[in-house]
Amino acid sequence: MAPETGRARQTSQAAQDTQDARHAPGGDRKEASRRRPPAAALTGTRLLLRTSLRHDGRLLVPWILIVTLLSASSPLLYPLIFDTQQERATLAATIGANPALGLIFGPAHDLLSTDGFNAWRSLTLGGFITAMSAVLAVVRATRGQEDSGQAELLASGVMGRGARLATGVLMASTGALATGIVAAVVTVACGGGWGSTALLCATFTTTGLMFAGVAALASQVAADRRMASTISLGTLGFLFALRGLAYSLETPSWTLWANPLGWMTQTEPVVSNNWWPLLPALLLATVLVLVAFLLQDRRDFAQGLLSPPPGPADGQVHGPWALTWRLNRGCC
Repeated sequence: MAPETGRARQTSQAAQDTQDARHAPGGDRKEASRRRPPAAALTGTRLLLRTSLRHDGRLLVPWILIVTLLSASSPLLYPLIFDTQQERATLAATIGANPALGLIFGPAHDLLSTDGFNAWRSLTLGGFITAMSAVLAVVRATRGQEDSGQAELLASGVMGRGARLATGVLMASTGALATGIVAAVVTVACGGGWGSTALLCATFTTTGLMFAGVAALASQVAADRRMASTISLGTLGFLFALRGLAYSLETPSWTLWANPLGWMTQTEPVVSNNWWPLLPALLLATVLVLVAFLLQDRRDFAQGLLSPPPGPADGQVHGPWALTWRLNRGCC
């Protein structure tokens, strides 16, 4: 018999560890999971990621196109609509007098230039859309597969426990990175400046990475896919509203630094071009993903830290005739 290669030996060991953990009861199963080396938990991630990108990668394309269109349209339309400095000054005065616009778009630092207008118009909305894409990608690859039964099918092969979570985070990160790169290249091709546009599109990517971490953590806490999506998107909406209120009501500056979305507006493309606020955002994303992996290694399959809410105490269908109609109304 030919000697066993290193890759075959690693695959065989991972399969044996998975089999032992699957058949071990209760606490023994958790103990077996802890005894596995860290690399074994990620076995099969590369193959699963490649397959997921082939089948689900098209779901990321519309989000990338929306953010790219949002950013690239400003250099094209702004010089045509506001072609004189007087019109641009009037626009700046109008927006500055309307705090409701600050609730959605954030502060307008420079509306007299094309890049300044693009930064005001695209920074918050572009980050919000990229974050939504990242949340849906992570939840779909984690709790979505557990709810549909795909996760059990994948677990029957040689695949580590953390492979699906790693695949979801990597898919979301790929989508966020592609969004930033494509939006930057197209925006510059349409007339945007390299420096400010690169920073603007980097905020898109960084926001997506942060909320990929939020979704990864929510997928371990929630009881099912719907609850994980609700927690993640609810967190995004809550922080977005707080950031808008902070600018509209002119609250103290610490309220912006307490909000991760506020870190993105502190980059101030065109005006200051601060890259350093991206660093704490990347650190936060890393911490959230690490905590998500720790929780996943300690929770039961298809379960979460939160229990699903109970159903209604009384049903809405009363009597056999009503039940018959409810079951067959589609045929009628």
